Amino acid sequence: MENFRRICFFCGDDIQGKKTLEHVIPNSLLGRLGIKESLISGQKDAQYSRIKVPAHSECNNEFGSNYENRILEFLENTDTLYETIKSEETPLPLMYSPGNSATEIFTTWLSKIYYGLFYYDLLTSKDASWQAVCTSILTDQNFNFVRTSYKNGYGFQLPSSLFVFRTNITDIDLITRVSPSSILLKIENLTLILCLCDGYLTKNYLNGEILECLREYVRTEDEIDTRLPAHKYAFAEILALRSCIPKTPKFLSSDTQIVNMSLSTGVSNPKEFYKIDNAQLKIARINALLDLKIQYIEPAE
Repeated sequence: MENFRRICFFCGDDIQGKKTLEHVIPNSLLGRLGIKESLISGQKDAQYSRIKVPAHSECNNEFGSNYENRILEFLENTDTLYETIKSEETPLPLMYSPGNSATEIFTTWLSKIYYGLFYYDLLTSKDASWQAVCTSILTDQNFNFVRTSYKNGYGFQLPSSLFVFRTNITDIDLITRVSPSSILLKIENLTLILCLCDGYLTKNYLNGEILECLREYVRTEDEIDTRLPAHKYAFAEILALRSCIPKTPKFLSSDTQIVNMSLSTGVSNPKEFYKIDNAQLKIARINALLDLKIQYIEPAE
């Protein structure tokens, strides 16, 4: 663990001399939202403003100038951002290279927050079992890919499914899940859910009318009872689906591009061969809801 204290979170290289500490969530955004001193719950409670990771000053500054300033600009108008991300949902790209779309920028940012939270936990937690979980995430090939993509200039990310929802509740919420690797960030009336490094598999299954039905459910449930965490229902549904997809993400990379091989197939009947098992999905949905401390209600026949 001591080695991680002297390794740059962004590039993975040793930090020689003085190191900087990077806010996992930008300090300016925390100030705007009024949550600098608010506590984020995890293995231990910590103030948002204290969640930092070691970094080279040049990596720190580069990430801030390239991404977080754009993030703040986008968040000036969450309604416009919602429509923008929706408009970018199709088609799913095969070749993955530098880009400035809202989807690419927010995927980069949420990936950074996800891994940053586990990096911070590794350095501060006293729980050996949780340290082992964090270590497994940060030594996984996906995080190595993510760092490589950052160093090569095409984002702190791998091809990942990003979903956006609009709600009436304006509370802040932040949830991560180890398996499947996912993060939910709720800012004002906007909920962002990212399935990390899934090669767009989740988005390939959840799109079009089905996705719009889920969005409508989130919106209407909020209108019926604002105490109901409808955004968590959406997260549970996405977690359940991701865990039941009978396909494994696969990537090829070069110095300038990532090729997403996850959607390619050699079978003659891919829709049937990779069909979701509805019984398995139902069990996964119940487990995801219980994990998020939401009561499961059996729908009427």
